[in-house]
Amino acid sequence: DDPSPNEIGSRLGLCGFFLMNTMLFTLPGYLGMESGDFLSPIFTILGAVFATFSMITGGSFFINRAWQALKAGAIHIDLPIALGLAAAYAGSLIGWAIGYASLLYFDFVATFVFLMLFGRWLQEIALGRTRAQMQMRDFHPRDVTAIGGATDGKKMPVEDLTDGHTYSIAPGGINPVAADLIDQEGTVSLEWINGEAEPAVCTPGKTIPAGAINIGLRELRFKARESWKDSLLCRLLKQPKDIFANQRFKTILKIYIGLVLLIALAGGILWQATTGNLPKALQVLVSTLVVSCPCALGVALPMCDEFAFARLRRAGLFIKSADVWERLRHVRAVVFDKTGTLTMSVPRIENPEALSALDAGPLQALRVLVEKNAHPFARSLRESLLTRQDKLAPVPCTGRVEEHIGCGVLWEDEAGNRWTLGRPDWQNTHCPNQEETIKSEDSSGSVLRQNGCPLARFHFSEDIRDDAIEAIEQLHQRKLGIAVLSGDAPARVGRIAAALGLDPKVARGGCNPEEKAKWIELNAPGHALMIGDGANDRLAFDKAVCRGTPIVDRSILEASSDFFFFGRSLRSLPALFAVAAARSRTVGTVFTFAVLYNAGAVSLCLAGQMHPLLAAILMPLSSITTIMIGWLGLGRKNPADWPMPRRQEPERQPEVPKLLFPTGYTPARRSPSRQHKTPQS
Repeated sequence: DDPSPNEIGSRLGLCGFFLMNTMLFTLPGYLGMESGDFLSPIFTILGAVFATFSMITGGSFFINRAWQALKAGAIHIDLPIALGLAAAYAGSLIGWAIGYASLLYFDFVATFVFLMLFGRWLQEIALGRTRAQMQMRDFHPRDVTAIGGATDGKKMPVEDLTDGHTYSIAPGGINPVAADLIDQEGTVSLEWINGEAEPAVCTPGKTIPAGAINIGLRELRFKARESWKDSLLCRLLKQPKDIFANQRFKTILKIYIGLVLLIALAGGILWQATTGNLPKALQVLVSTLVVSCPCALGVALPMCDEFAFARLRRAGLFIKSADVWERLRHVRAVVFDKTGTLTMSVPRIENPEALSALDAGPLQALRVLVEKNAHPFARSLRESLLTRQDKLAPVPCTGRVEEHIGCGVLWEDEAGNRWTLGRPDWQNTHCPNQEETIKSEDSSGSVLRQNGCPLARFHFSEDIRDDAIEAIEQLHQRKLGIAVLSGDAPARVGRIAAALGLDPKVARGGCNPEEKAKWIELNAPGHALMIGDGANDRLAFDKAVCRGTPIVDRSILEASSDFFFFGRSLRSLPALFAVAAARSRTVGTVFTFAVLYNAGAVSLCLAGQMHPLLAAILMPLSSITTIMIGWLGLGRKNPADWPMPRRQEPERQPEVPKLLFPTGYTPARRSPSRQHKTPQS
C-alpha cells in the first residue's frame, strides 16, 4: 500500500533530528580531532547510535518495501536505495569493529536516509494534493428499491438483481440493468449510453437500457430483463488492464542494479586479488555501492513530477496515474467524445436578457420549477439563476411540482397562479394583453408561462468548450490526429466538426460503445488518447493507451481515467503535451547527469580514492544538482507553458499521420469571442 504523507512526514522529522546529531558527532573527526583524543571514541559511538536510529526509523521504510516487492517477484525503486543503505551501514559497523576509518559511513547513512525520505514525501504530497483537489466520487449504482416479496420497499444490492426482479429507481438514480418500464411514463437521459443529450420519454412496457438516468420528478418502476453481471453497465464499469505497467522503467532499474552490483563485486575481488588487503577491498566494494546511489531516481524524479503536476494544476488539469508520462509518449491520435467533452453537458442560454427582464415573482416561480429538475434546459436555467439570487424574493414554496411527461413541469402557488415551464406549444392559451404568437410547429427552446400567458421564452444552443478551436490547432501542431466519435445524431456531430474546422470524415455520429472501441482498435491501436465522460466511452477507454475525462456532475470514468480537467476550457490538453515534452527533456538531462556523476564517482571508488567525507559531500551535491535541473526544466515558467506560440503561417497546415487519418485538416476562422456555440436542432 502507498504510504500516507503523514506517515512519511513523521519519519522525516525524526530522521532530520538524527541527521543533525550524527553530523554533530562526526564532524569533529573531519576537522582534525585525533583518534587518540578521549572524546573521539565517544563521538564515534554517538554517531553510530544516531545513524542506527536513522536506519531503524527511515531505512527500514525502504528496506521493508523492497523486500515485500522481491517476495512478490517484482523490482521496486526502493531496492537500490535499500542496497546502498545496507552496504553503507554494514560497512560502517565492520570498519568500526576493526578500527578502519575509511569504512565509517555513519554520517552518509543518516544523510542518505533523510534525502530519500524527503523525495518520497514530496512525491506523496503531490499525489495527495491531486486526489484532494479532484474530489473523486464513485457513481457506481449500489442498490435499488425492491418491489414485492419479503423485501418489498427495502434496498437491494444491484449484484442481487436477476431476470424478472421488479424494483424502483428514485429521481436522479441510475438504472443498473436492461429492464421494462411498468405502470407509468417516465423521462430518462441516455447521455451515458449513446451520448444523446436530449431526454427520452418512455412509455409503459418499453425496455430501458442499463445506464439510463431517471431525470423525472418521481420514481420509476422496472422489471429486470437481465442480471447485473450480464448488463452492459457492469461490463463498462470493469477496470481496464494497464497496457505498459512501467515495463520500460522496470527494465532500466534491473539493468542499473545489475551493473552496480557487478562493478562493486568486481572491484572488491580485483583489489583483494592484487593487494591481499581485505579492509581495502571491502572499502572499494562498500564505497561503490554507496556513491552509486539512485538520487536521480529517488529524489529528482519525484521533484520533476511535482513540478509537472503543479504546472498542469495551474492549467486546470490533474494527473491521477503517475505512469501517464510513459503512455503519453505513445499517443499519436486524440479521440474525443462530443457531448460533455468538446461541448458542455449543459446547454447555453442564447438570450440571457429574457431572464434579466423577469421580475422577482416570475424568477422565484422559475427557481421552484427548475430546483430539482434534471432536464438539461432546467439545469442551464438553474445555473443562470445562481447569479441572480439578489432578485429572488423569499416566497415560500407550497405544493408539489408536477411533471407532464414530454411537455414540461407545472407548479401552483398559494395565490392559485399556475406556473409552467416546458414546450412552447404546451399550455398555449390566448392572452389578450400579450402580443406573442407561438407557432405550434416551432418546438425549440422552453417557455415560462403564468396561467397560460407567456412571460419569457428561452433559447438554448449546444455550447462548444472555450478554447476548443485553439486547442485542436495546437494538437495538430504536435502532429496528432484528431477524431470525434459520438453517439449523438450524425447531423449534430457534423455541425460541431464544422465549427471546429475538422474534416467531416474524422467525425462520426451514431456510434455505440462497441463501435467506438472497434474504431480505435482499427485506426489507432496503442496510440490513442481517449477523452470521454460517459459509459458509452468505457469500452473505448479500454482500447486507448491513455484516458482523460472532464469533471462533470456524473462520471463513471473517474476510476479508470489517467487525468481530469476542470472548467469550460480545453486549453489544458495542449498544456498536458507541452508539460510531458518538457518533463521528458528534463528527465533525460537528469539521467545524463546521473550517468556522468556515477561514472566519475565509481571510478574514484575503484581506484581506492573514495573517502567517507568525500562520499558525504558528493552525494548531497549530486542530489541538489539533480533537483536544480528539475526546477530549471519544469519548476520555473518557460515557453512550454500554455499558450504555445502561435503559427505565423496559417495557410501551411500540419500533416496528419496518414496511417491514422487519410484526410487533411482546415482550421476554422477564429471567433472574436473565446466562447463558441452551435445552434441545437
